[in-house]
Amino acid sequence: MAKAPLKYQLINPLKIRSEQSDIDFTAARSMADEKVKALCPAPKLVSWYDATTGESHPKAECAGAGKPGWLNYAESCRCDTTVDINDEQYVFIYLTQP
Repeated sequence: MAKAPLKYQLINPLKIRSEQSDIDFTAARSMADEKVKALCPAPKLVSWYDATTGESHPKAECAGAGKPGWLNYAESCRCDTTVDINDEQYVFIYLTQP
């Protein structure tokens, strides 16, 4: 069973499409950090999701309203920017406002 897309739940998503078909987590995070730093000099990465492995941070069990725990956690921290790489292959959520 395919997972439901998150695109309607993400916080101010910025999309990146990588030409690399085998992009790894480290490269994806670097791309996301670079994109957000163009908007804010000191963003704080609060939450992320890696669809290739199914891993997420934090490993929050507080899923609710049909959202995964890592996304609920980011919302509770008042995060304001998301970087979506390759249509949710990697999702990074940042706090850019103090």
